[in-house]
Amino acid sequence: MDLPTTKVIRLERRGFRLIATIDDPATRNAMTDELAADLFGILDATHDDRSVRVLVLQGANGAFCAGANLKANLERLKIDLKLDETDPLFIANRRGGELYAKLNAHPMLVIAIVDGPAFGGGLGLTCCADIVLATPRARFALSETGLGIPPAQIAPYVVARIGLRHARRLALTGARFDGQEGAAIGLVDHYCPRESDLQSTLASIYENVGRCAPGANATTKRLLLPTVGRRPEELADEAATAFSASLRGEEGREGLAAFLEKRPARWVEKP
Repeated sequence: MDLPTTKVIRLERRGFRLIATIDDPATRNAMTDELAADLFGILDATHDDRSVRVLVLQGANGAFCAGANLKANLERLKIDLKLDETDPLFIANRRGGELYAKLNAHPMLVIAIVDGPAFGGGLGLTCCADIVLATPRARFALSETGLGIPPAQIAPYVVARIGLRHARRLALTGARFDGQEGAAIGLVDHYCPRESDLQSTLASIYENVGRCAPGANATTKRLLLPTVGRRPEELADEAATAFSASLRGEEGREGLAAFLEKRPARWVEKP
Protein backbone atom coordinates (compact mmCIF):
# COMPACT_ATOMS: atom_id res chain seq x y z
CA MET A 1 0.00 0.00 0.00
CA ASP A 2 1.24 3.49 -0.87
CA LEU A 3 0.71 5.82 2.07
CA PRO A 4 -1.44 8.84 1.18
CA THR A 5 -0.02 12.35 1.26
CA THR A 6 -1.11 14.09 4.47
CA LYS A 7 -0.78 17.60 5.86
CA VAL A 8 -1.38 17.37 9.62
CA ILE A 9 -1.05 13.63 10.26
CA ARG A 10 2.30 11.84 10.42
CA LEU A 11 2.10 8.27 9.12
CA GLU A 12 4.40 5.38 9.98
CA ARG A 13 3.98 1.80 8.79
CA ARG A 14 5.15 -0.84 11.29
CA GLY A 15 4.46 -4.30 9.94
CA PHE A 16 0.69 -4.78 9.88
CA ARG A 17 0.15 -1.56 11.86
CA LEU A 18 -0.32 1.97 10.56
CA ILE A 19 0.45 4.64 13.16
CA ALA A 20 -1.35 7.92 12.46
CA THR A 21 -0.21 10.80 14.67
CA ILE A 22 -2.18 14.05 14.52
CA ASP A 23 0.44 16.79 14.62
CA ASP A 24 -1.05 20.27 14.29
CA PRO A 25 0.26 22.28 17.26
CA ALA A 26 -1.21 25.58 16.05
CA THR A 27 -4.76 24.25 16.58
CA ARG A 28 -4.06 21.68 19.33
CA ASN A 29 -4.97 19.03 16.77
CA ALA A 30 -8.44 20.48 16.15
CA MET A 31 -10.89 19.04 13.62
CA THR A 32 -9.76 21.27 10.79
CA ASP A 33 -10.57 20.74 7.11
CA GLU A 34 -6.98 19.53 6.70
CA LEU A 35 -7.36 16.92 9.44
CA ALA A 36 -10.65 15.71 7.96
CA ALA A 37 -9.06 15.45 4.50
CA ASP A 38 -6.10 13.51 5.92
CA LEU A 39 -8.37 11.07 7.75
CA PHE A 40 -10.54 10.54 4.67
CA GLY A 41 -7.40 9.84 2.64
CA ILE A 42 -6.07 7.33 5.17
CA LEU A 43 -9.39 5.50 5.50
CA ASP A 44 -9.88 5.32 1.75
CA ALA A 45 -6.31 4.11 1.12
CA THR A 46 -6.55 1.31 3.70
CA HIS A 47 -10.18 0.23 3.25
CA ASP A 48 -9.45 -2.76 1.01
CA ASP A 49 -5.87 -3.44 2.07
CA ARG A 50 -5.87 -6.45 4.40
CA SER A 51 -2.10 -6.20 4.91
CA VAL A 52 -2.91 -3.33 7.27
CA ARG A 53 -4.73 -4.87 10.22
CA VAL A 54 -4.49 -2.08 12.78
CA LEU A 55 -4.85 1.68 12.56
CA VAL A 56 -3.49 3.46 15.61
CA LEU A 57 -4.77 7.02 15.99
CA GLN A 58 -2.95 9.28 18.44
CA GLY A 59 -2.03 12.92 18.94
CA ALA A 60 1.23 14.81 19.33
CA ASN A 61 2.08 17.94 21.35
CA GLY A 62 0.17 16.86 24.48
CA ALA A 63 -3.26 16.69 22.83
CA PHE A 64 -5.34 14.04 21.12
CA CYS A 65 -7.87 16.30 19.36
CA ALA A 66 -9.21 19.58 20.70
CA GLY A 67 -12.50 19.33 18.82
CA ALA A 68 -14.14 21.73 16.40
CA ASN A 69 -12.13 24.33 14.51
CA LEU A 70 -13.95 27.41 15.80
CA LYS A 71 -12.01 29.89 13.67
CA ALA A 72 -13.13 28.15 10.50
CA ASN A 73 -16.73 28.23 11.67
CA LEU A 74 -16.47 31.93 12.42
CA GLU A 75 -15.28 32.50 8.86
CA ARG A 76 -18.20 30.49 7.52
CA LEU A 77 -20.58 32.63 9.58
CA LYS A 78 -19.35 35.72 7.74
CA ILE A 79 -20.39 34.38 4.35
CA ASP A 80 -23.54 36.02 2.97
CA LEU A 81 -25.80 33.23 1.76
CA LYS A 82 -27.36 33.60 -1.65
CA LEU A 83 -30.84 32.43 -2.48
CA ASP A 84 -31.04 28.63 -2.61
CA GLU A 85 -27.38 28.33 -1.57
CA THR A 86 -26.57 25.58 0.90
CA ASP A 87 -25.19 26.88 4.19
CA PRO A 88 -21.42 26.19 4.35
CA LEU A 89 -21.87 25.36 8.04
CA PHE A 90 -24.27 22.59 7.03
CA ILE A 91 -21.84 21.31 4.40
CA ALA A 92 -18.89 21.20 6.81
CA ASN A 93 -20.89 19.54 9.58
CA ARG A 94 -22.38 17.01 7.19
CA ARG A 95 -18.92 16.13 5.93
CA GLY A 96 -17.89 15.58 9.54
CA GLY A 97 -20.75 13.14 9.91
CA GLU A 98 -19.51 11.23 6.86
CA LEU A 99 -16.02 11.07 8.40
CA TYR A 100 -17.23 9.64 11.72
CA ALA A 101 -19.37 7.09 9.90
CA LYS A 102 -16.42 6.00 7.75
CA LEU A 103 -14.08 5.69 10.73
CA ASN A 104 -16.67 3.83 12.78
CA ALA A 105 -17.28 1.26 10.01
CA HIS A 106 -13.67 0.88 8.85
CA PRO A 107 -12.82 -2.81 8.29
CA MET A 108 -9.58 -2.86 10.26
CA LEU A 109 -9.09 -2.67 14.02
CA VAL A 110 -8.91 1.00 15.06
CA ILE A 111 -7.11 1.90 18.29
CA ALA A 112 -7.27 5.38 19.80
CA ILE A 113 -4.49 6.33 22.22
CA VAL A 114 -5.59 9.39 24.21
CA ASP A 115 -2.70 11.18 25.93
CA GLY A 116 -4.12 14.67 26.38
CA PRO A 117 -7.40 16.50 25.68
CA ALA A 118 -10.06 14.81 23.55
CA PHE A 119 -12.87 17.34 23.49
CA GLY A 120 -16.00 17.52 21.37
CA GLY A 121 -15.20 16.02 18.00
CA GLY A 122 -12.03 14.52 19.48
CA LEU A 123 -14.15 12.56 21.92
CA GLY A 124 -16.25 11.57 18.91
CA LEU A 125 -13.16 10.09 17.24
CA THR A 126 -12.47 7.95 20.31
CA CYS A 127 -16.06 6.69 20.31
CA CYS A 128 -15.61 5.49 16.72
CA ALA A 129 -12.53 3.44 17.65
CA ASP A 130 -12.70 -0.26 18.48
CA ILE A 131 -10.30 -0.01 21.40
CA VAL A 132 -9.48 3.11 23.45
CA LEU A 133 -6.40 3.49 25.62
CA ALA A 134 -5.93 6.46 27.96
CA THR A 135 -3.05 7.81 30.02
CA PRO A 136 -3.17 9.99 33.16
CA ARG A 137 -2.94 13.07 30.90
CA ALA A 138 -6.15 12.18 29.06
CA ARG A 139 -9.03 14.61 29.43
CA PHE A 140 -12.45 14.24 27.86
CA ALA A 141 -15.49 16.48 27.47
CA LEU A 142 -18.60 16.88 25.37
CA SER A 143 -17.89 20.59 25.33
CA GLU A 144 -20.23 21.71 22.54
CA THR A 145 -23.18 23.01 24.59
CA GLY A 146 -20.83 25.39 26.41
CA LEU A 147 -20.30 27.00 23.00
CA GLY A 148 -24.01 27.17 22.25
CA ILE A 149 -24.05 24.24 19.83
CA PRO A 150 -25.07 20.57 20.09
CA PRO A 151 -22.75 17.55 19.69
CA ALA A 152 -24.69 16.83 16.52
CA GLN A 153 -22.77 14.38 14.34
CA ILE A 154 -21.00 12.52 17.14
CA ALA A 155 -24.13 11.95 19.26
CA PRO A 156 -25.02 8.46 17.95
CA TYR A 157 -21.45 7.20 18.38
CA VAL A 158 -21.20 8.58 21.91
CA VAL A 159 -24.49 6.92 22.88
CA ALA A 160 -23.41 3.64 21.29
CA ARG A 161 -20.12 3.76 23.21
CA ILE A 162 -21.16 4.84 26.71
CA GLY A 163 -24.94 4.53 26.76
CA LEU A 164 -27.68 7.12 26.85
CA ARG A 165 -27.50 7.77 30.60
CA HIS A 166 -23.86 8.86 30.60
CA ALA A 167 -24.21 10.63 27.26
CA ARG A 168 -27.08 12.77 28.56
CA ARG A 169 -25.20 13.70 31.73
CA LEU A 170 -21.99 14.63 29.93
CA ALA A 171 -23.56 16.37 26.94
CA LEU A 172 -25.93 18.47 29.04
CA THR A 173 -23.28 19.58 31.54
CA GLY A 174 -20.13 19.71 29.42
CA ALA A 175 -18.31 18.19 32.39
CA ARG A 176 -14.65 17.30 31.96
CA PHE A 177 -13.39 13.93 33.13
CA ASP A 178 -10.17 11.93 33.09
CA GLY A 179 -9.12 8.54 31.82
CA GLN A 180 -10.07 6.72 35.01
CA GLU A 181 -13.64 8.01 34.86
CA GLY A 182 -13.60 7.26 31.15
CA ALA A 183 -12.79 3.64 31.99
CA ALA A 184 -15.53 3.53 34.63
CA ILE A 185 -18.24 4.59 32.14
CA GLY A 186 -17.02 2.39 29.28
CA LEU A 187 -15.41 5.01 27.05
CA VAL A 188 -11.89 3.78 27.80
CA ASP A 189 -11.01 0.10 27.47
CA HIS A 190 -7.57 0.29 29.05
CA TYR A 191 -6.43 2.96 31.50
CA CYS A 192 -2.63 2.95 31.49
CA PRO A 193 -1.07 4.76 34.47
CA ARG A 194 2.50 4.31 33.21
CA GLU A 195 4.17 4.26 29.81
CA SER A 196 5.16 0.66 30.44
CA ASP A 197 1.48 -0.21 30.95
CA LEU A 198 0.60 1.44 27.65
CA GLN A 199 3.28 -0.42 25.75
CA SER A 200 2.52 -3.80 27.30
CA THR A 201 -1.20 -3.35 26.58
CA LEU A 202 -0.48 -2.46 22.96
CA ALA A 203 1.87 -5.45 22.63
CA SER A 204 -0.86 -7.78 23.90
CA ILE A 205 -3.42 -6.32 21.48
CA TYR A 206 -1.01 -6.61 18.55
CA GLU A 207 -0.18 -10.20 19.42
CA ASN A 208 -3.87 -11.11 19.61
CA VAL A 209 -4.88 -9.41 16.38
CA GLY A 210 -1.86 -10.98 14.65
CA ARG A 211 -3.55 -14.35 15.13
CA CYS A 212 -6.83 -13.19 13.59
CA ALA A 213 -7.60 -13.57 9.90
CA PRO A 214 -7.83 -10.01 8.53
CA GLY A 215 -10.72 -10.80 6.18
CA ALA A 216 -12.65 -12.50 8.97
CA ASN A 217 -12.07 -9.48 11.21
CA ALA A 218 -13.43 -7.15 8.54
CA THR A 219 -16.54 -9.32 8.08
CA THR A 220 -17.03 -9.62 11.84
CA LYS A 221 -16.94 -5.86 12.28
CA ARG A 222 -19.43 -5.41 9.43
CA LEU A 223 -21.79 -7.84 11.16
CA LEU A 224 -21.36 -6.47 14.68
CA LEU A 225 -22.06 -2.80 14.04
CA PRO A 226 -25.69 -3.08 12.81
CA THR A 227 -26.77 -5.38 15.64
CA VAL A 228 -27.53 -2.58 18.12
CA GLY A 229 -31.28 -2.15 18.45
CA ARG A 230 -32.15 -5.00 16.09
CA ARG A 231 -33.59 -8.41 16.91
CA PRO A 232 -31.27 -11.38 16.21
CA GLU A 233 -33.77 -12.94 13.81
CA GLU A 234 -33.53 -9.86 11.59
CA LEU A 235 -29.82 -10.57 11.08
CA ALA A 236 -30.02 -14.33 10.62
CA ASP A 237 -29.89 -14.40 6.81
CA GLU A 238 -27.11 -11.80 6.61
CA ALA A 239 -25.07 -13.65 9.24
CA ALA A 240 -25.53 -17.03 7.52
CA THR A 241 -24.51 -15.55 4.16
CA ALA A 242 -21.37 -14.01 5.65
CA PHE A 243 -20.47 -17.19 7.53
CA SER A 244 -20.85 -19.54 4.58
CA ALA A 245 -19.02 -17.19 2.21
CA SER A 246 -16.13 -16.87 4.67
CA LEU A 247 -15.86 -20.61 5.29
CA ARG A 248 -15.86 -21.34 1.55
CA GLY A 249 -13.30 -18.60 0.98
CA GLU A 250 -9.53 -18.75 1.17
CA GLU A 251 -9.29 -17.80 4.85
CA GLY A 252 -11.96 -20.25 5.99
CA ARG A 253 -10.38 -23.18 4.16
CA GLU A 254 -6.93 -22.26 5.45
CA GLY A 255 -8.22 -21.86 9.00
CA LEU A 256 -9.78 -25.33 9.03
CA ALA A 257 -6.68 -26.89 7.46
CA ALA A 258 -4.40 -25.22 10.01
CA PHE A 259 -6.60 -26.42 12.87
CA LEU A 260 -6.64 -30.02 11.62
CA GLU A 261 -2.89 -29.98 10.91
CA LYS A 262 -2.15 -28.33 14.27
CA ARG A 263 -0.14 -25.49 12.77
CA PRO A 264 -0.46 -21.70 12.66
CA ALA A 265 -2.60 -20.37 9.82
CA ARG A 266 -0.77 -18.57 7.03
CA TRP A 267 -2.10 -15.17 8.10
CA VAL A 268 -0.64 -15.37 11.62
CA GLU A 269 1.89 -12.56 11.96
CA LYS A 270 4.03 -11.39 14.83
CA PRO A 271 3.90 -7.66 15.60
